[in-house]
Amino acid sequence: MSCLIMPFRSMVAGLALALFGNGSLLRGAEPTGPKPAEIIAALSPSMVRVEFELQFDKGDAPTGAIDHDPGSRTHANHSLADVIREERPLEDAGYLVAPDRVIIPDTTIHPRFIKRIRVASATGSSEATMDSYGRDGWFAVLKLKTPLPGSKPLEFVSGQKPAYIATYYRAEGGMLMDLAPFGGRFQQPDGRPGYRVAENTGLAVGTNGAPVGLVFSHRLAADDSWQGSPLTKPLVDAASLAAATESLTAYSRAILPRVRLSFRSPKTPAGRERVRGRNGGEEDENDDATEQDVVGLVLPGNRVAVLANLKSAKTARLQRISLHPLGSTESITARFVASLKDYGVLLVEPEKPLPATASVFTGDLRELLEKLVLKAEIDLQGEVRADYFHESRFGLLRTGPRLEYYPELGDMSAVEQIHLFTMDRQLIALPVARRERPGQKAAGRWNHPEVELTPARLLTQAVANLSTSADPANVPTSEADENRVAWLGVELQPLTRELARANGVSDQTRDGESGALVTFVHPESPAAEAGLVAGVVLLRLRSAGEPAPIEIHLDEDFMRAQPFPWDRMDEIREQFFDRLWTPWAPAENAFTRSLTDLGFGTRFTLEYFADGKLQTHDFAVAASPQHFDSAARFKSESLGLTVRDLTFEVRRYMQRKADEPGVVISKLEPGSKASVAGLKPYEVVTHVNDKPVASVKDFERLIKVGGELKLSIKRMAKGRIVTVKG
Repeated sequence: MSCLIMPFRSMVAGLALALFGNGSLLRGAEPTGPKPAEIIAALSPSMVRVEFELQFDKGDAPTGAIDHDPGSRTHANHSLADVIREERPLEDAGYLVAPDRVIIPDTTIHPRFIKRIRVASATGSSEATMDSYGRDGWFAVLKLKTPLPGSKPLEFVSGQKPAYIATYYRAEGGMLMDLAPFGGRFQQPDGRPGYRVAENTGLAVGTNGAPVGLVFSHRLAADDSWQGSPLTKPLVDAASLAAATESLTAYSRAILPRVRLSFRSPKTPAGRERVRGRNGGEEDENDDATEQDVVGLVLPGNRVAVLANLKSAKTARLQRISLHPLGSTESITARFVASLKDYGVLLVEPEKPLPATASVFTGDLRELLEKLVLKAEIDLQGEVRADYFHESRFGLLRTGPRLEYYPELGDMSAVEQIHLFTMDRQLIALPVARRERPGQKAAGRWNHPEVELTPARLLTQAVANLSTSADPANVPTSEADENRVAWLGVELQPLTRELARANGVSDQTRDGESGALVTFVHPESPAAEAGLVAGVVLLRLRSAGEPAPIEIHLDEDFMRAQPFPWDRMDEIREQFFDRLWTPWAPAENAFTRSLTDLGFGTRFTLEYFADGKLQTHDFAVAASPQHFDSAARFKSESLGLTVRDLTFEVRRYMQRKADEPGVVISKLEPGSKASVAGLKPYEVVTHVNDKPVASVKDFERLIKVGGELKLSIKRMAKGRIVTVKG
């Protein structure tokens, strides 16, 4: 569970109850002075209701800090989209501080979603516009079109001890004013100024009923500098904010260009639909895409960090990288440099210098809590770029990996498109997915890694230390190596509760939730050389570069749990050939993918259970021999079939020795000569016109003679002759 810099209301209330019972000690003695009803009566002319009439824009729903609690991750209000659908305004309390000025919590809603702002009191109403924003505090200033009749601006008296918090909100079928004890505690962070913790937000009132200050944060300066009128605090007027966002617009388009990644089409073997990910998770919708447009960040040294969380199997197919600066008709080619080990980022180098470089905020993120910052929302829809800019704030920092702080917004918005900047255009944070470690299940929705606002400083640090931060296993490869996979030389069966108990490894596998039983060891493999035998239970992998052990886990292959329908092949219609699964288990599974992701040559320790005890053996990740997915293939257009070389797992299943000839049929085109002649998927062609076929090259050479071809076919142990018309 994440640690938080700011306490939640529920945490405050729970701690108060635990420490002080009914809360009487926290409140202290009952304040002397005016009675609560008298205080409310005096404040009523200064407290107003603010209504934001919201709208959708270009199909987008508004987002904003709808509960106005910068330290809370719970939102009592509906989403802003629900507010619009329910045909009601977004309401909030406002505090009149001048005849034509009202202070409100900063909603951080983009102006494109605000149709109208209306301020109402008990005696009248007025249209309003955004006038200015608190630079250091979570508030904004509205300017009234006309004064409110019967209203009275607040007159603040600084230097008093606050006794109450007053606010105004809708409840119990109408609007009501709420007056609560001020309360609070004092907190002293290490190496930073202490502050008082306010339990509620609203108007702070002294014991004599006089306004002391407005509280829109749970973190109040210990020197009481928060007291007094917000109009005396540092402000950024609406015109200055508009100028800042306009400047950011041009700047962000220069330092955050569109990057197009081009890939080879994936090689999908016949009979294997792409429904499972290469690491056992669900397949990403972009895994088959041959082009992908993403955002890049231009860094010093003419390097670009590309925000693309590619798995190693997808990166292997990467062919071209081109940068497309906005407004330019020319693209800039870039070369691949590295994939970052911890972040979903590729580092590339353009062939020529780019005109602008990002300035990155390297200070303490705690200095920016609740302060006015700028938000760039960038959405790439192919070549089309939609971007929006406006003010934002964050009042919460999550403690992430290695005790680094990650900002969290309070507006319920998805962060996949958000980039945060300081007012002077330093990049604070950007959307980056945490890279999955080998054998790790993704933590996000649908087993995809969760994107989070990541401090830009962390990326620049990683780029500056590629010797330790780069992932050597996640790189582009040649087409021949695209389907390369590591191996140990074992065939495995998923562990179950019954198998775990029978093999005495329940305590090592969480009663069969992890672990795999070795059913076969290939001769001359790393496993065979280490002395592993069938019946051993593999438990986990440990590598010096990984902070946690990699638990071995295989999902049950329900498709191959049933016998392959060899005896019914002649009944299967040719249009269903592509739906047939391979009779043998694929060489790549969750276990071999974990080894592959560790990187070839990486040292690791295998923990396994054999002879009634826990044992270990050290290995280096080795590349598999050619397997079915990577085997050499030949497609005959004239015959309408594709054949592949026999590989170790195919030979084992077909019970064919290494010196026995043959190629396996991996695909048949419906209506082709080969299909009409009666050939079936996964049959083995041993001879063409009585001449042995040792490889696909032999097959290609032998069928060139044309005319009628006599093929010797093996379907498991059964042989037959098939004649194919030339």
